[in-house]
Amino acid sequence: MSDPDNADLAAAKMGAIRQAAAQGDAHAQFELGHMTARGEGVTRDKAEGARWIGRAAEQGHVDAQFLLAGLYLMGDGVAQSAQESGIWLEKAANQGHTEAQYLLGLMREDGDGCDIDPADAVSWYSQAADQDHAGAQYRLAQLKEHGVGCEIDLTEAFKWYRRAALQDYPDAREDLLGLCRAHPDLPLPVSELLDGKGRS
Repeated sequence: MSDPDNADLAAAKMGAIRQAAAQGDAHAQFELGHMTARGEGVTRDKAEGARWIGRAAEQGHVDAQFLLAGLYLMGDGVAQSAQESGIWLEKAANQGHTEAQYLLGLMREDGDGCDIDPADAVSWYSQAADQDHAGAQYRLAQLKEHGVGCEIDLTEAFKWYRRAALQDYPDAREDLLGLCRAHPDLPLPVSELLDGKGRS
């Protein structure tokens, strides 16, 4: 296909996306916003891109909500606001977005743009950990081991360190071995834990 044909095809595609976005299609709004913010097939305009992403987010488009949270966090195309970032992150997290759940856990643990709330951090980490997010599994293990935001639960810490270690998450294997050395009465031998055998 010649370059003029490719250009016509790209223009037709962009026209279709614009039309669908203008008619309220959330996925098209998200796509148009993403393309506009990055300058893909259209003049780059971060503010305009953010506006389209915001429209999709307001309609419940989970990826738009997550991306909008990032834009507010960085002040990219919108006024920087950790608080606004947290609002959109929570909307995405409530829809099961794993990375949003993990990042919301970090925000609640550290107090970034919100009050420090270790118990809430445990809750968000738990949801992300159940979806195999290695970072959330590791943070959850640490909180369970030290009783931050929850009761000390070495069996749970053991389980989550193991799951993070099996995904080669940095420091998880070392912390798991440290936990086992400090508490030799834990239920499974390290050799079984690290090769994926044994109970979850």
